[in-house]
Order: sequence, then C-alpha cells, then structure tokens
Amino acid sequence: MSLGPGASPAGDTRRERPDPPLLRPARMLVVHPRRVHGDVECLKEDWNAWGRTGGTMGEGLRIGFVSLHTSPIASPGSADAGGMNVVELNAALALAAAGHQVDLITRRDHPGEPAVEQLAEGVRLLNLDAGPPHPMAKSASEELIEPFRAAMARLPGNYDVIHSHHWFSGVAALPLARQWRLPHVQSFHSVAAPSGSTSLADGEPAESPGRVAGEALSARESDLVIAVSHAERRAVELRYHRFDGIDVVHPGVDTEQFHPLRAGQRHWAWDDTGGCYFLFAARLQPLKGPDLAIRMMAEIPEYDRPQLIVAGEASADFADYEASLHALVGELGLTDKVTFLGSQSRDELASMLRGACALINPSYSETFGIICLEAEASGVPPIAARTGGIPEAVLDGKTGILLDDRDPASWAAAAQSVRNDGALRQRLTRAAREFACQHTWTVMAQGLEDSYRRVIAAFNEGNRA
Repeated sequence: MSLGPGASPAGDTRRERPDPPLLRPARMLVVHPRRVHGDVECLKEDWNAWGRTGGTMGEGLRIGFVSLHTSPIASPGSADAGGMNVVELNAALALAAAGHQVDLITRRDHPGEPAVEQLAEGVRLLNLDAGPPHPMAKSASEELIEPFRAAMARLPGNYDVIHSHHWFSGVAALPLARQWRLPHVQSFHSVAAPSGSTSLADGEPAESPGRVAGEALSARESDLVIAVSHAERRAVELRYHRFDGIDVVHPGVDTEQFHPLRAGQRHWAWDDTGGCYFLFAARLQPLKGPDLAIRMMAEIPEYDRPQLIVAGEASADFADYEASLHALVGELGLTDKVTFLGSQSRDELASMLRGACALINPSYSETFGIICLEAEASGVPPIAARTGGIPEAVLDGKTGILLDDRDPASWAAAAQSVRNDGALRQRLTRAAREFACQHTWTVMAQGLEDSYRRVIAAFNEGNRA
C-alpha cells in the first residue's frame, strides 16, 4: 500500500528535523470558535488582549528550557520523543511570539549538530557536549546527568528562570539554578510508577534506578512544579507529598496545522482506505497499548473491517517490541488490514489525522494525551482509555469516547459507532474542533508566563528577606 505521500517506512529510526511550518513563531492571537457553513473555524483576534487581561507586562523574560535526554526538535513517535518534545518546542515558540527569549538546552546527539541553532526569532537550540554524540537509550541517560550539568555550567546563566523538563533535567539543573540564584521550575510530563509496581496502569515504569529518588528531589527542591494536567498534579502530591507550589498548565495545539479536511483538500489515503481508517500514533512500547488497537481490529467483522494505520516506532529500550506486534498481526490474520509506517513528520501526522475516522489511544497511562487534542483539532474523535489526564483532553461523549475497560470488543464497538453513525460522528467532530480552539499554544504560553512571573517575584522577595 502506498498510504499517503511521503510516508516513512517502518523501522526507519533516523531523526528528522521538523518541517519548516512547525518552526515558524506562533502568532500573537486569542482564538474563538465559530461555525462557518457548518464547519468550525478558530477565529483569530489580533490581541493585545493578552496584555489587557494580565498577560505580558514589562520586559520579556529570559527562559531556559532544559531537556537532557531528548531534543525538543526530535520527531515525536521516534525513539524516546513524544508529547514532551511537542510541548517544549511549541511552548517556546509561543512564548517567543509574546516577546520572551527562550533557550532550549539539550544534549548533542548527532555529530553534525551546531552548538547554537536559531530556530525562530527568540528561540535558540543549544546542543551541549555531554556524553557521546549519538542517541542513547533512555535507560542509559541517568549516567549523562553529571556531564550534562558540567556542560551546562559553562553557559552564562543569564536567565530569569530555569524550567526543567523530565527528572533527568531537573536533577542536572537544580544545583545550577541555585548557583546562578535563579528560580527553578520542574515539569515531569510523566511520573514514574511506584517502586515495586507491576501494573502499567500505575504509570510509566522507572527506566533507571535513580528515577524515583530523582523525581522526589526535583519535586521537593524546585521553586515551582508545573503539571500538564490535574491528574499529574495529583500524582505528584500522592507520590512525592508536595501539596503546594504546583500549577496546572494544559498543553496546546496548533489549530492551523491541525485542522479538519477542507473542501478540495487531498485526502491522505483515499484510494488505499476507501476514505476511512483508524489511526494509532505513539511510540511503540507496552505502556501505549498498541496491542489492544490491533486486537480491536480482530473484533470487527471482516466484511466491515477498515484499515488500522500504526504511526510510531520503538525506542532502544523496546527494540524487540515492534516485532512482537507484527507477529500478533499475523496470528490474528490482519496482515492486509494493519500497516506500520514508523514515525511521521508533524505535517504528515496532521494530514493522516484529518483523514482518519477515529484516533485510537489505548494507553495505560497518560499525563495528558496531546495526540488526542491534535485529533480533536483535526475534527477526528478520539477513542481513548479513561486514564490519567486523558479525561482533561477528551470530553467523554462530547468530543470523543472514553473507555474504562481493555476488552477489544468494547473498543471495536466504540470505534465502529463513530465510523458508522454519521450523526454521532458529525456531533463529535464539531464539538472536538470547538474544544481544541480553546486550547492553543498561545493559551498555554499565557499560563506559563503567569506562573513564571509569580515564581520569580516570590523568589526575589525571599532573597531580599
């Protein structure tokens, strides 16, 4: 099957640069949805509304985003890249559009990468020499903390705030923030399952021995924790007993890049799919539940069975997992109905989403589920597990369908209801787009700026006391 122009072959693990449209600065806009000829458009209003309602005040901030184990520009769905990468890059672009300066501080993992790369006005990528200049498994990244800290210590440190993403980054950057007399903000993006847990429903298993202790340190010592959902906030409170100094700032979505199929616009794979397919888009690892998406397909009668497109690849820590999924497809007799396409560029993913009948997200645990928001912006209802922060990204029965069990038959029934019930699909599609219009990157940047200014003021007041 050709399945869309520019699709990457399964197993291609090379990291691709994001397409140029992703690197353009986000526009300084507040969006409001309305219906235009039956379709929902996110109307754009030239704001200085942000400033009028308590947003940007005074000079722009100098912000250091720290991302040790994965570059913010790595392609989501490849290796260890995922929603965190999407959040870091797009939040940085939106903050820069509001007049701030953001450095994305990461590790050089390819020999040819420049030390400093200007991604957009106000956004730089700093590739530090810490460890070997090639990708490393997430499970091996703990050993990079000390060399990364040493490399980061050579930076001038002339920031207003340091914001670390993931515990590796927090443990590396906390001592430097203290040395530079700066407030340190921590975002986890996922919180490890408790030690000794054997259930994926408890969260992502710790990839290395120091994770639980590192998360506890980062939660305890940071001046502020920013969670991507109320569910993540509850997890931090429960596991690390931090009950104050936690802000919730939901991720956003680019509603210009992710939008419903428009009149005259080419469908991603009409000839190969008959105009309808289910899409699974995530890293290929047990936590994300791709096996359930495959088993769901076997529950749909053969005469009415659409295609399932699997977009994503396995990281080094799960190198053998993709082969087991291929074997499962063969065992269930689905070889001609399940297609693996590997990690996709952002533009290709947007094209794939807007052509799908439904997004299938059977993850065991998600702190938010940004792929669901991207599907909703594309006018595609998510069929997702009711777990973690997903209920904050999907309104059950309004923008998508949430399931409490992991019975493949239940998932098949839900997916087929969206596919075959035109009235249901139309209602979900419109509500999904309207919901996404309220969750742009500009909205997230407003929330981040408010949090930064409050923690900076409190930090400076504490130092004067």
